[in-house]
Amino acid sequence: MDKLEITSHQMRRARTRSLIQLGTLIEAAGLAETFGIVLGSDLQKDPLMKHPIAALFKGLLELDSMAKSGEIHMRSYAEQGLEAFGKLNRVKTQR
Repeated sequence: MDKLEITSHQMRRARTRSLIQLGTLIEAAGLAETFGIVLGSDLQKDPLMKHPIAALFKGLLELDSMAKSGEIHMRSYAEQGLEAFGKLNRVKTQR
C-alpha cells in the first residue's frame, strides 16, 4: 500500500479525534453547563439527559440554519471566535 494513502482505520481515528474536539468546543463555550448536561453520564442512556440534549441539538440546528441562510457573517464569527479563544487561553494560563 502506498504510504500516502489514508487507510480506513486512519480516517476513523481522524474522525473520532475531530468529534472529540467538537465536544471540547461545546464544553469550552459553556453549552454543557448552560443546558444542564452532566459530563460523564451516558447521554444516550441517561433518561435525565434526554431534554437537555434535545435542547442543545435544537440550538445547534438553529445555528446551522442561520449559517446557511447567510444571517451569520462567517468571517466576523471567525474573528470573534479567535478573540474568544485568546481570552480563554489567557485565563487558563493565569491559573
